[in-house]
Order: sequence, then structure tokens, then C-alpha cells
Amino acid sequence: MKRELTKRLFTACMLVFLLTMCMALFVSGSYLRQRNRDEVKEKAQNISALIDAQGMQAIDFAEADSAMRTTVIAPDGRVLFDSEFPADMLENHADREEIQEAAETGAGESERYSKSLLQETENYAVRLRDGNFVRVSITQDTVWMLVVSMLNPMLVIVMVAVLLSVFLASRFSNRIMEPINRMDVENPDDRDIYDEMKPFIRRLVSQNQQIHRQMEELKAEHAKQDAIRREFTANVSHELKTPLTSISGFAEIIRDGMVQEKDIPHFADTIHKEAGRLMSLVNDILKLSRLEDIDESPRNDLKVFSLQETAEVVIRRLQLQAEQQEITLELDGEPAQIYGVPVIIEEVIYNVCDNAIKYGRPGGFVRITTGMDGGRPFIRIKDNGIGIPHADQSRIFERFYRVDKSHSKEVGGTGLGLSIVKHGMLQHGGEITLDSTPGSGTEIGLWFPALTEQG
Repeated sequence: MKRELTKRLFTACMLVFLLTMCMALFVSGSYLRQRNRDEVKEKAQNISALIDAQGMQAIDFAEADSAMRTTVIAPDGRVLFDSEFPADMLENHADREEIQEAAETGAGESERYSKSLLQETENYAVRLRDGNFVRVSITQDTVWMLVVSMLNPMLVIVMVAVLLSVFLASRFSNRIMEPINRMDVENPDDRDIYDEMKPFIRRLVSQNQQIHRQMEELKAEHAKQDAIRREFTANVSHELKTPLTSISGFAEIIRDGMVQEKDIPHFADTIHKEAGRLMSLVNDILKLSRLEDIDESPRNDLKVFSLQETAEVVIRRLQLQAEQQEITLELDGEPAQIYGVPVIIEEVIYNVCDNAIKYGRPGGFVRITTGMDGGRPFIRIKDNGIGIPHADQSRIFERFYRVDKSHSKEVGGTGLGLSIVKHGMLQHGGEITLDSTPGSGTEIGLWFPALTEQG
């Protein structure tokens, strides 16, 4: 985090520096351009007044100033005098913008830019009493030409700015990170934070402690189980620690006042989402535990029910989620009845469809088909999502196994959904088929024993 903070501070310093330089160059260029306009205008008005009063002999005044070019132009555009070039060598100036404007209003100005020389020329023309025109011009380098001419000192300035920005960013990040590094991640408290945040931190500490107690209880209970249960406990601990660490980290940052007040709702929303992940994980663990315990106690909720009606219930539950993901839910096929526990089969179908939506593509579909094949009821869930790599297809029904961990966490997966599907089908004597092509989609088939076999 310190490295990322240093990078961001350094980037901010350099952006401010570069923007300041660009603005300074822009302001300087604008100032020079306006000053030149004022100077040529003043010079042109002075020369025109002298010529009107004294005649063309006053033009010698203009030749004494080498910084500006003075030109006298006849009404038909012929050059009568030029302070830099022989008049007879110059082309007709009747088409010049400043001359045309001066002919209409008595005075005119223009600006010409040379891409090859990176120079700008400011022109100002005044109509004389005898009908001729006097024009004064000044040429200056553009801002880019100034930059090129000052390249070496500017590079030195940039290097100094870079070194200074690195030093300041590193120093500031050390100061910001110091209280965080001193903090006990496992036991956050409400010291050195805003008074407004203390109740929130206290509640978070209480929830943190409660979750830790629940974790210890889970570990103690599963320690008495077989080797599979012990492995399951280790996986649970790992999965719970990730959102807990995230919650604790964001809480610490808020506690130390490292965020602006306007950003606090965003951090709180993130903590809320991580807490939701914890709740989803705990719920899935409980569902899986109940499925594993079915054989240990008799059930009185077995009955014959319709697969198609159960699928309709699942579609209603997932309709909003599918619309948010821009996924179309479809149901077709023939009626099919099975003997079992409706709530478990509904959860099985729900988990398969939920996975298909989460890993689908916007504009895609999830197609549910029910029917009979050789006397066996089935339901197939097909999507056109991202598919499952061949190397992972044999393991996707394992507890906590994720094909793409980053994407699973992004969409809120716990890694137990398909494990619940597997155990639910085992309890009903069913089978699962999988047909998936990476990049094209997946079809999962749930096959149940015929009613005669079940009853």
C-alpha cells in the first residue's frame, strides 16, 4: 500500500507541475502576443500620423526601428516602400487581410502563422489621407519555438521536479502509513479517529469479535469430525479471512481519517458488501451441512412434485438478477415429475441457474429444459457464457473450488454453490452431466431416477 500511495502522490505532484508549466507557457504566449498587437498598433498609428503631417520623408523614422517592419502600400496593392525588402521585389498586397479591412474601416489587423518556421506575425494597417496604407509588422517565435530554444534548461527543471516529487511523495506516504503500520489488524480500536466515526468502529470491533468467536466455534466443532471435515474447516477459515481482512483494512483507513468525508459512504458500502459475502458464505455452509446430515435423520417432507413448476419458481427468484445482467431466462420442454424434497431440488436448480447468470455475457441467455428420457425425469440448464476450461471441469463440484477466483469474488460467489448441487443430487439418487466449451457456454444436466425406482 505504501508503494501505491507513493506512486499516486508522485503522479499528483508531476501532474500539478506539468499543468502549471503548460499554463505558464500559455499565459506567457498570450501576453507576448497581446503586447505585440498593442505595439504594432501604436507604431502604425504614430507613423500614419507623421506621414499625414509631414509626408513620405517621415518614413525614415520607421527604418530606425529594426524590430518592426514598416510597409507603405498603394490603394491597388502595389508596395511603395518596405523597411526590410526592395519595394519592387514584393508581390501585390491587395489580398492581405489587414489591407482589405483597412480599406473598409480605416484600420485593420491580422495574424499569420508559419508552420515551417514556428513563428507568428502580427500586422496592423492604417489608411492614410492620400489613400495609401501604412502597415507595421512584427514577427515573434511561438510558444513551441520558445520551448525548443529553452529545451536544456527545461529538462533540468523537469529533472529537479521529478526528484523533488519522489522525495516528497515518499516522505508523505511514510507519514500517512506510520499510524497504520502501528495498528493491530486483528484488534482495531477507536483511538486517534474522528469522534463521528467512533461508534461505527466500536460496532465493527464488536462484529469482528463476534465473527472470530463464530470461527473458533466452527473450528472446535469440525475438529471432532473426520479428515474431510478438518479440511473443510481449513477452507472455511481461509474464505472468511479474506472479507474480514478487507473489512478491517477499510475500517482502519476510515478510523485514521485517511479519507475525505465525501468518500466515507463508498468505504462503508464496500464494508457492507464484504459483510454480505460473509453472510452468503455462512448460509451456504449451513445448507451444505444440512444436506450432509440428511442420511443421519429420517425425513418427512418427501413427495412427488413437478420439475417444471419448481423451475418456474426459480426463474421468478432470479428474474431481477438476470435483468440486471442482461440475461434472458427461458423455460421449455415437457412436464416431468420426481419424488424428493422440493426445497432441496429448488435450491439445486437455483444454484445451477445462478452460476449460469453470474458467468454469462450481457445479451446472453439461460435456457431451462425439462422432460423425460427413457422414463427418467431430467432438467437441463444451458447458457452461452464463458464456459469452463477442460482442465477444471472434473473439479467444479468440489467445495470452495473456483475456476476464476478473481471473477468469483467479483460476482459474489462462495465456492459452495455447485458442491450443494452435488450433495443435493446424491441425496436424491440423481446424476449430473456436464458439457462445456470454453468461450461458447455450458450445459449441466440433472437426471433423476424414474418414479417407479423412487417410490
